[in-house]
Order: sequence, then C-alpha cells, then structure tokens
Amino acid sequence: MVNDQMVHIHLPISKSIANRILLLQAIHGDPLMRVSSDMPDDVLVLHDALEQLREHKTGAPLNLYLKNCGTALRFLQVHLEYCYKGEPIVLDGDPRLMERDGKPTTQTTSALILHGEPIPVSENESPYITLSRRIKEQYESYPSPLRGEPERGLEPDWSSAAFWYEYVAIHGGELLLEGLQPDSLQGDRIVADIYAQHFGVQTEFVPEGALIHHTSNIKHQTSVSLNFERIPDLYPAVALTCEKLSIDLIATGTDRLRHKESDRIEAVRLHEVRNDHRMAMALLAADFPVAESEQTCIAKSYPQFPEIYRRITTVERRSNDGQPTVKANVSTPSVTHITPIRGVNDDNLGKKHALSKLIHAATTEYVWLHDDDVILPPAAVKGQSDKVPCTKDLFGEADLIILPLRMESSPLHGGSEGGMKVLEALQIAEYAAIQELTMRTAKRGHAVMCSGANLIVRREAWLVCEPDLHPEIPSGDDMFLLEAMKKRGYKIAVIDEPDFTAVVRPQTTWRAFFRQRMRWAGKAPKYTDSDILRCGALIVAANLLQLFCPLVLLIKFPIEYGLIRQREITNHKSQITNKEPRTPWYVALLLEVLYPFYILLSLLGGLFRQKKW
Repeated sequence: MVNDQMVHIHLPISKSIANRILLLQAIHGDPLMRVSSDMPDDVLVLHDALEQLREHKTGAPLNLYLKNCGTALRFLQVHLEYCYKGEPIVLDGDPRLMERDGKPTTQTTSALILHGEPIPVSENESPYITLSRRIKEQYESYPSPLRGEPERGLEPDWSSAAFWYEYVAIHGGELLLEGLQPDSLQGDRIVADIYAQHFGVQTEFVPEGALIHHTSNIKHQTSVSLNFERIPDLYPAVALTCEKLSIDLIATGTDRLRHKESDRIEAVRLHEVRNDHRMAMALLAADFPVAESEQTCIAKSYPQFPEIYRRITTVERRSNDGQPTVKANVSTPSVTHITPIRGVNDDNLGKKHALSKLIHAATTEYVWLHDDDVILPPAAVKGQSDKVPCTKDLFGEADLIILPLRMESSPLHGGSEGGMKVLEALQIAEYAAIQELTMRTAKRGHAVMCSGANLIVRREAWLVCEPDLHPEIPSGDDMFLLEAMKKRGYKIAVIDEPDFTAVVRPQTTWRAFFRQRMRWAGKAPKYTDSDILRCGALIVAANLLQLFCPLVLLIKFPIEYGLIRQREITNHKSQITNKEPRTPWYVALLLEVLYPFYILLSLLGGLFRQKKW
C-alpha cells in the first residue's frame, strides 16, 4: 500500500532500450524520438550523433565526439559500416573510451541484430542481446508500440534501481521506485531477486511501481556467490553492499568489468570513482565520500540521482528513539529570475522547452519564475531576490514558494480612462477569487493552485520533477510542478506580501480569453493529486448544478463574493493598491451567472483543442 508519506524515487528511462530504439529509427529512416536534458547522457550522445549523420553530406568529413559512451561507439561502428561505408567519418571520444578493448561485445552483436543480421540464438545468450531481438521484433511489428512516440512508453531503468536497493539494504527504510514493473525487457530486473535472496530487501509491485523495504526476517549470510558475466552493471552496487554488511562476495564472470567505464574491480577495492557513473552512485549509496566534482559523471545514466540522494539523506536516524529529524538549510539562498520568452529561448519547441533550457543553465539554489507579460514584483525590481525573506522563516526549508498575483486593467484598454470593459471586470473579479482560494489552501497545507507567472522553486527540486511536467501538453508547467512536488514530499510555502506580488493583465478579447481558458482546461485530465481533483470536482459540480438548479446561486454567490472581497481588502491593507476594493456586487453576480457556461465551454474546448504557446 502506497501512502502520502512514502518517499517516491524517480528513475531515468532505460538507456539500453532507448538507444536500441534510436538506432532502429535511424536504420528505418523514422523520426528520432524527442529527448530532454534530464535523460541519461548516453541517450543524448547517441541521439546527437544520429542527428548529425542525418544532416551529413556525402563526401564531407565528419567527426562524432562520443564522450565516454561505449554503447554509442559500438552501435555507430556497425551503423557506419552498413549505412555510411567509405564516408570520411571519424568516431572520437574521451581517452577512456578510446582505450576500450576493440574486440566485439554484446553491444556489437546487438547492433548487428538491429541491422538485420541473422545471428542464431545461443543457449547462454546475454540478456542485452535478447533485449535487442525483442525490441527489434516489437519495433517492426504492426502496429508497433515503439513507433510514433516511443519515449512515452519507455521503461524506467532497472540498472539505476540497483543503487536504491543497495541503499535500502544498508540503511533500511522503504522506497517507492516509480514505474518499475515485473514484466520488464531488461536483464537487470534480476536485481530484485538478488537483493531479496541475499540482503533481505523485499519488492512489492504496485500500480505506481516497485515498493521496496528491508526485512529482518532473513538468515544472516556470511558469503554470497554471484556470476556477473550477464549482469556486469550490478557489480558496484552488490560489491559495496556486501562490504558494508560484512558479507564475503565470491564473484565470478568478472572479466568484462575491467573494460567498462573504469576497471570496476580495482575501483571498488579502492573506493574510487574514476569518472565511472555507476561507481559514483554505488559509493554514494554506501555512504562513501564522493566530491561534487566527481559526481558530474552520474549524468551519463541518472542525472537526478545526486539531488534525490541528498534529499532523502537529510533525514538523520537517532539511535535513542529511532525517530527521524530533518536538517534545515539555514543558509541564505541565491535566486535567478527566469522569464521564458517566445522565439528567443524556446527554439520553436514551446514554453516548457524554454523553461527547461533556462533552469538547466541557472547556477543558483533557487529560480524565480515569471511570465514575460507580467509586471514584476517590487522585490524583483529592487534587486532584493538575493536575500528573499519569507513569513514564518520558511524559505530556508521550502522547495516551492507560492507567490501572490493581482490582475489590473491596462489603461490602454479602458482601465482608469473611460471605464473597464465587462470582460476585464469579470476577469479581475474571477482572478481575485482564484488568488484568495490559492493562498488559503496553500497556507493550510493543501495547495491546489499556483502560477508560473510568479513562483519560486528550488532548482534541484525542479530538475527532479521535470519528467512529470508533461511536455506533450502546452500548458501546466506550474500545476504539474505542484503535483510532482507534493507527491515527492517537498516543502511548499507561501509568501503573501506586497513586495512579492506581481501584476498580470486581463485578456482583451473574448476569443483570447476562451483560448487561454481552453488551454488551461486541456491539462485537467492529467491531474492526479487528490487535493486538486477534489477542489476541481467541487467547482465543476457546483457550477453545472447551477445550470439545472438556479437556487444553487444563493449558496455560491456569498461564498465566492466573500473570496473576491477578502483578496481585494488584503491587497488594500497591504498597500498593494491605494484604491479601495472596486468589484461591485452586481459585477460579481454577473460573473456567477455566466460562470457555469464558461466552465462548460472551457472544459469541452480544452478536451479537443490545445493551443501551443
């Protein structure tokens, strides 16, 4: 059973599967799958090399730099022989990659199979070769589940899960490894059996993934015998687990381990990273010191691992009562302001791409998000963001900070010169109600809304949550972020102060207004957070009920008008505006009468029409 307090662990996609699909796409001339910066570096390297090959002009020299990616090297050696024979193309990489043994490997055999070579099945075939056969069969079947948008159906990586099994075996506890299921194509799925049999880590598969926990109901073993010929990537985790638990490891089939990203036999013995991503993660999970500069290699397969590890290890186990205590970050945070701008930093791929690009480039602990059409808060204009205060001193602990917004009519569109238009007056009233609801629920620990127009988030937490932001949906970078933060147990705080209030403008035409609302409504079917779903269902149900029973208006109007007035009074008392609250009761009543129709149109339109940014 998964509860709200469960620590959720995000896993990267399986780079073994992703790279085989990429090569098949190149072979068949299909579009390459979309990649994002949170994917394993090995996938990005092969994707970039295949893109360069597609743009390559016959006879032109080309140098492909493959970093330390052995899969890309082996796959491309075969691919060039089949598809670019005789072309002046050079494969280059880090010194360690160029030192690799030149003998054929399972990756070479896999590449030959993917190119159609009729290699017979052997009795003791490597799981990676079997994986290549199965992916090729699935890819070339009709209809194929791996064509179209295969990145949406990629399995999480069992090889990366090994380090969380190692962590639980050594430290105890319980983790939910998101997305893992027993019917995996990956050979390293066997890690669950190894840790259950030898180290007391049990796995329960639930719809959300693999729930792993340590049990003491296992006879203590003094030695473990394993053959690593078919599972070389599991060696660092298993070897260091044995060392920490004072278990002798009798390892066979280790010849290949000396020719991986490092000599893993020697690296484990000396507790050295040696620019090997799996060594770095195995050492961290076993509590061996790993310098931050040595952790950069982890991006090769699991970019989010260091941040997730730091987050879950902020809990100290007390020996006296066993109760955890959370360490608070009391340092003054640094903040970068980020404003995605269409056509400047979205590369024609939309707002979420622009946001990802800017956040990955940031170097500060926090980022302060703004839309490009908002009037920035005074704190941002005054340059106070390097020392951002927060009510109740929560900022040092918070991972997501919800900030206030207010909507003002622009003088260029009526505003204070000539009276507001009805559309603008209705939007301002609606926005005040939404803001009051946002702040009230968040302050009570049940946040249901936030806005990317004015939001502060811890950068590393955002990177962990990035895979859950639904890149296929143009809207929702803020709401999906809120969901992901709540699911992972991050701290959410609120600043409801004048200096941190940004100003937004209403839409100036009914067409623009409904386009915006339909875009917002289009993301609703993807919501999974119980607070958001309950609040949304209540609002929709009350408004649709009003269509059939107008008397419901007598209940709804006082509540929602109260929210509008309270937000305007708060703004006035906080000197956010010098004007008295200005939404008259008849404007709010008109909003109440029209709202059910607006809700219905937005929901229907959002289901069938999603506008890009």
